[in-house]
Amino acid sequence: MAIASGDIDYGVTAITGGLLSLADKGVLKIIGGALKEEAGIDGSHILASNKAYAAGLTSPAKLKGKSFAITQMGSSFHYNVSQIVGKEGIALSDVKLLPLQKVGLMIAAIKSGQADAMVIVPHIAKPLARAGKVKIIGKLNDYAEYQVTTVFTSTKNATEKRDLTKRFLTAYAKGVAEFNRVMLNQAKNPAETEALTKLIHKYVYKSRPYAKASKGIQAGAMRISEGAKLDVADVKKQLAWFQSQNLAPKSLTFDKLVDSSYSGN
Repeated sequence: MAIASGDIDYGVTAITGGLLSLADKGVLKIIGGALKEEAGIDGSHILASNKAYAAGLTSPAKLKGKSFAITQMGSSFHYNVSQIVGKEGIALSDVKLLPLQKVGLMIAAIKSGQADAMVIVPHIAKPLARAGKVKIIGKLNDYAEYQVTTVFTSTKNATEKRDLTKRFLTAYAKGVAEFNRVMLNQAKNPAETEALTKLIHKYVYKSRPYAKASKGIQAGAMRISEGAKLDVADVKKQLAWFQSQNLAPKSLTFDKLVDSSYSGN
């Protein structure tokens, strides 16, 4: 909504029903790719509550009839669970979706056993598992190597401020290259890792002391698309899924959603 109103110029977000609806209205455009689930790179984990695990939910193949926590219908979490159960041959209608609005409420639900399962980023999943609060039963990128988040802007910026938008993407791509080089191989140069973590801490987990925040920042490092390159085939796949679930307007086309004129797309 901030992009649509002009309060901010550029953003990064997952493909959701809300974003697709605004794109159909002609107010925003995807101009690049950001977070990517990719085999071989740490990514989101599939969790089971201790209660559900003890009752037999030891793998995603056993999700039929179980409850799955998401933020809301039409969210990236909704899409994630559809990909997981689809690959296991389970109908999405055979899983009870629990739209809880906030990630914090999802976490509380799985810890208490009110939700049987959920999917979440590694720097949240792993500490929960280490603390014995949940069980890890799978990895999302075993089920979906996909474009998790995209870079987007207003249609006005994409069409009328092309020079500004190209310069933004150039700068963004430089930051991505440095992040991937250092944070995806943190053991190679601990000094560089520390320096980049301190830089990121100026913007992420600012309210936490560095000693505590640094662990989450480093554990949360996932692949960002090099050069802001967009996985076109996957975005088309996501658009088709959202439309098939009546979570996106049928009138929305890929060309209306994505401005492919920017480099890397």
